[in-house]
Amino acid sequence: MAILSESAKKAVPKSQRGVPGKSGTGSYPMPDARHAAAAIGFAKMHHGAAFAAKIKAKARRLGFAGGSKSKPSQFYGE
Repeated sequence: MAILSESAKKAVPKSQRGVPGKSGTGSYPMPDARHAAAAIGFAKMHHGAAFAAKIKAKARRLGFAGGSKSKPSQFYGE
């Protein structure tokens, strides 16, 4: 996973952020599946399970969903 610079974070479209109203740090940018997984993990660590569930739902809407219930998920916290 590439580390996003502050300018790269701001360049991620609002539609690909876990918190679309924010830009940059704390917006949980999800340009790919690995960043989506990291966003879910950080959200759970810093804000709790309820907030992480919202970020996970957004990741699934973006198409970064884990496998079925019988397969291990690619996301942290499951």
